[in-house]
Amino acid sequence: MLKVNLAAELRRYLKAQVRTGRYQNESELVRDAIRQMQQQEVEQFERQFAGYPGSPEGEPTPDDERAINTAIKAHRENRRRKRAA
Repeated sequence: MLKVNLAAELRRYLKAQVRTGRYQNESELVRDAIRQMQQQEVEQFERQFAGYPGSPEGEPTPDDERAINTAIKAHRENRRRKRAA
């Protein structure tokens, strides 16, 4: 079980969505919201990298994520070194 503290405004929103009948309960709404977030991440990844030769298709694999994070860290380190020089 996961417990989440929400601001009053978000709690009211969740309850209102359930009252409309769109969702059976708050858990269903949260699961749907997380699935939508995951889908948005995939779509954003595809928009950013789809045009690059050799870029992966679909959801990034753990290897893709590691490579991306490594590239980001290297970029930040290079930028930090240039500023320090």
